[in-house]
Amino acid sequence: MARLTSMARLTSMALASATAIVLPACSGGRATPNESPGGPGAETRGHQAGSSGSSAPGPGGLPQGASVESGGIWELAGAISALRKATPRAVSQHLNGDLEAEVLANEAAKAYPALGPARPLPPGSVLVDAHYRPGSSAPVVYFVMDKRPPGFDPDGGDWEYLIVEPSGAISQRGRLSLCARCHAEAPHDHVFGRTR
Repeated sequence: MARLTSMARLTSMALASATAIVLPACSGGRATPNESPGGPGAETRGHQAGSSGSSAPGPGGLPQGASVESGGIWELAGAISALRKATPRAVSQHLNGDLEAEVLANEAAKAYPALGPARPLPPGSVLVDAHYRPGSSAPVVYFVMDKRPPGFDPDGGDWEYLIVEPSGAISQRGRLSLCARCHAEAPHDHVFGRTR
């Protein structure tokens, strides 16, 4: 039940301005009781607008400038339409499978989804999981993985996670614990590959 409560809070924040749907769960997530996306375990590994990207510990043991951010427009939102379609549209493995999704990738992520254990994506790789209501061409939310320079989050493969509204507004960004927990189970480089 705690997993459903945490995921319901996450999805309601991510979709609040884009849709009235409240999706209760993410496949594979394991939220702990009383954990929220901005609560315990939701840290950023040093990336913020104007951040130096340093991973040196700051107050409370988090890297300098660490926080979960929200608000503002994602700096790459205007480039979404230019990204390569990396997977065909299919039922999403996120959000209880109630939406369809396709993965978009930038040039740095050209190896996706043909990955292997010896082929991690380089820094600068961006993967965008665009989610749609079945049969609709209008996205309702984007889940983004942005590969940061080494040291950003070594335990998390140096990936930053973002939840971005169709307008480009950032709902959350950083080391989002629900995202990081599931992607830690990926077969390589915290990335799953094609929809099963």
